[in-house]
Amino acid sequence: MPTASCRSLGDWCGQKGALVPQARSIVVFHPTSYRESRVIGEHLRDGDIVVLDLTRMDAEEMHRLVDFVSGMVFGLQGNIDKVTAYVLVLAPPGVTAMDDAAHLTGSFYNQS
Repeated sequence: MPTASCRSLGDWCGQKGALVPQARSIVVFHPTSYRESRVIGEHLRDGDIVVLDLTRMDAEEMHRLVDFVSGMVFGLQGNIDKVTAYVLVLAPPGVTAMDDAAHLTGSFYNQS
């Protein structure tokens, strides 16, 4: 629930005393190289939910991109959910991906 001070900030809401952007859009990317990481990061930073389909990337570039978005999501206190082995949902703080157990494989960070 937004605090009174957050209401005046439009797309921003307080969570644990910090201001974070509210999700604005769902953006789907089919990156083919690491060079697209900047645009992906900008959307995530701006509060969009980002769906990454990594099936068009070679293994080395895919690992670089996943490292980049992992650090970005961690820094923003967001969440990464793995839908399939090559499709990730990057969510800003306060957004949780939900699906039935047969499809959503769980939090990216909970790999145990």
